[in-house]
Amino acid sequence: MPQTAPAAFKPTRWSLVIQSQGQDEKARRALEELCAAYWFPLYAWSRRCGATPGDAEDYVQGFFVQVLQKQLFAAANPELGKLRTFMLTAFRRHVNDEQRKESRQKRGGGQIVSFDAAGAEAWYEVEQIEGESADHLFDRQWALTVLDLAMAKLEQQAAAKGKSAEFGLLRPFLTGEADAADYEKAGREAAMSANAFKVAVHRLRARFREALRREVAETQPAGANVDEEMGYLMQVLRGA
Repeated sequence: MPQTAPAAFKPTRWSLVIQSQGQDEKARRALEELCAAYWFPLYAWSRRCGATPGDAEDYVQGFFVQVLQKQLFAAANPELGKLRTFMLTAFRRHVNDEQRKESRQKRGGGQIVSFDAAGAEAWYEVEQIEGESADHLFDRQWALTVLDLAMAKLEQQAAAKGKSAEFGLLRPFLTGEADAADYEKAGREAAMSANAFKVAVHRLRARFREALRREVAETQPAGANVDEEMGYLMQVLRGA
C-alpha cells in the first residue's frame, strides 16, 4: 500500500490522475490509490450494463492496466470537468473498445486492482436497486466512496491522536438519530456524561462535513461550485 503523504501535501484525486500518467513508482502508487477508490463503482456500472461478473472484472482490470501502460489519461485536464464524469467517460470508451474486439486477453494482461471477485459480486447484488440505471448506480457508488474516504480521514486523525476507541464509540452517531439512553450508554463507555458525549458527536459531525466537502472539492475542476456537487451527492444517496 502507498504511504500516506503529510496532510498539507496530500495529493488530490485529480492530481492522482495526472501522476498516474508516468511509468515510475510514483505513477504506480497514484494508480493504486485511484484503483482503490474507483474499482467498485466501475465494476457496478459494467454489471448494470449487462456484463457478466468475469467480464466486468476484466474490464476494470484492463482499464487500469491501459492507464498504466498506454498513458490512457495523457489528455486528462482538471479544467475540463468533474472527475467522476471523466472516469466514467474514459471507462465507457475502454469497454466499447473491448467489446468491438473479436477476442481480448483475459484479465487485461495483468492484475492492477486487488480484486476479490466473489466479494465484488456479492457486494453488487446487495447494492443494486431494481430499475436503477447504470449511470445512476455509478454515481451512487461514487457518492458512497467519497463518504468512505472522508470517514477514513477522520479515523486516521483519531488514531494519530490515540483516540481510536473514542472514535469507534462516536462513529455510529454520525449519520443516525439516537435517544437519550443511547447517549448515556455510549457516554459511560467513553467515560463522559451524556451531554458531553452529545457535544463530542456534534463536533465530529461538523468535522465530518468539512472532510466530506474537501473530498468533493478534490474531484472538481478549478472554480467549480462545490455546494452544487455536495447537493448532488446527497440527492443520489437519498434516492437510494
